[in-house]
Amino acid sequence: MASMTPSRALLTLTTGLTCLLAAGGALIGMLLGGALVALGAAVGAGAFGAAGSFVVRRRAMAHFAVAQRQAGQRGYAEGIAHGVLIHVTAYEAAVFPRTGPAGVTDEERVARRTIAYRMAALDEVPHSVREAAANALALLDRTDREGAEEALTRLAATVRREYARP
Repeated sequence: MASMTPSRALLTLTTGLTCLLAAGGALIGMLLGGALVALGAAVGAGAFGAAGSFVVRRRAMAHFAVAQRQAGQRGYAEGIAHGVLIHVTAYEAAVFPRTGPAGVTDEERVARRTIAYRMAALDEVPHSVREAAANALALLDRTDREGAEEALTRLAATVRREYARP
């Protein structure tokens, strides 16, 4: 059995409603004038229902496509912003290693710095996240531990606030 996608669910719903309209037209026609009137009423109501469901289905599918595209763009941007946070935090771990000064090589520190700067510079990153990341990176470059911790907290809050909106 095929999975129930939004387009399949909408097709099933509109087909069912068209059949119900045709059956209702047949019942009303039978009550009003017999078999011939019932047949005409069923065909008329079914045709009206089919035309209406075609229009409704086209509009609904257009709205589904727009909503799906917007959700994809939002999810991509949110993932990029979280990636910025992760890479800036990784750079912070290289600047202030927990295992002591010998915990991170200079090459690794430079590599983490480069990746963090590249991620923060992506066009998809919202301006507020980019600005908070730039502040955090500047403080990390100056090895200001307290300032960097506060800036990373602001960056995390900015990422969370940016995508917590409905």
